[in-house]
Amino acid sequence: MGPDEPTSAQLWSTGTPTEIVMLDPDGRVVGRLRFRACRTCRAGRILDIWVCEAWRHQGLGRELVHSLLAHRPGYLWTTTSQTPDGRAFFLTMARETAVVFPHGGALCRHLMGPFRRSWRYLLAHWSPRRPRAH
Repeated sequence: MGPDEPTSAQLWSTGTPTEIVMLDPDGRVVGRLRFRACRTCRAGRILDIWVCEAWRHQGLGRELVHSLLAHRPGYLWTTTSQTPDGRAFFLTMARETAVVFPHGGALCRHLMGPFRRSWRYLLAHWSPRRPRAH
């Protein structure tokens, strides 16, 4: 491992976007699953999953999800917004793996990031000012 290459701890640190990449025999990227995961809360979010058009309908998306689940067993997963095809894919994966993949939903506090945590705090503690009586 060279000096500029990330360590395993950096690749799997809490909240850091991480990806699983699938290459063809010539080393070209043909599939990718990006996610963020929290070891403390055992929760994660699939940010996106992509398979090259020429390689679709060959089970590569399934392999990417299975690889993720193998590396993070027992985690609760959510996804970002899903297209109609994405909803069908994740429903099929839920039946196949017994893991539910709802879109949206609450993230653990570690995955929200400082801006979103601050925004939620402000919304929870803010109340509109009442107009002054003259």
